[in-house]
Amino acid sequence: MANTTKTISRQWEEATNLSGVASASLLVVMLVATAMGALAGLLLGGWLEPLLLAVIAGFVGTVTAGIVRNTLLIYAWGATKVEDAGTPIVVITYAAVASLAGSLAADRIALLIGATPAVAIGGLAGLLSGVLLGLLMMAYRMNPDRPANR
Repeated sequence: MANTTKTISRQWEEATNLSGVASASLLVVMLVATAMGALAGLLLGGWLEPLLLAVIAGFVGTVTAGIVRNTLLIYAWGATKVEDAGTPIVVITYAAVASLAGSLAADRIALLIGATPAVAIGGLAGLLSGVLLGLLMMAYRMNPDRPANR
């Protein structure tokens, strides 16, 4: 079972061209987007309607995660002598636009749950928007010339 898992993991890395650095970057993006979305929810909670709050929190979470990914992580990887060029601004821009979908989904989920605190709405909006940023980052890193990616 362990060999099968290792083989599948290796095949996934080869097919998507993801390494440990990219996986760590995705984890950091998710954490930063969620934390910044929750912080935006905390700060704007009493002043805005949940829908607008979710949209703003998702946008703030996504843009902040993209900035952290392209500044602090690139610097940290460079200090450890790992080459990583970062994520292009175009991908982060697309993710900022896509954060609208993640934010609207967070608002609908919060509506289904019931009385949800603004921090939870903001955190969920940041998380779902960060997932979309991560998907766009992975799609950008995939190499279409590899037979496994066709």
